[in-house]
Amino acid sequence: MSSLKRWRQVGQGKFHRWEQPGEEFEGTWRGMHEGRFGPLGTLETSEGVLTFPLLTALRDRLQRVREGAAVRIQYTGLQAAAAGQLFKGFEVYGADDGAEVERVRRPAPSLPRAVGEEG
Repeated sequence: MSSLKRWRQVGQGKFHRWEQPGEEFEGTWRGMHEGRFGPLGTLETSEGVLTFPLLTALRDRLQRVREGAAVRIQYTGLQAAAAGQLFKGFEVYGADDGAEVERVRRPAPSLPRAVGEEG
């Protein structure tokens, strides 16, 4: 066996960096995994497997998507946070079949009770 073989990881697909606002990919979400420089996401598209960095804004949205769900990911460009720092913004859409994308349920806000009201 030769020690000069070059090894590459199988199944990671083509790597994509988010650069142009409006970039969009559609496919089957295959999940998150740790990469050499941080978390990565994998999407199976009609052109093959695509791997990309999971920036915070994108990771927060994709955590709500089950593996195997049909999704569309759109890079919306640089946005300013309330504190002024810039970040890359994303929109994530799930197929409207009612079963694939988890719905985030927020508790109903509790309303203050009026004086003398019993609960």
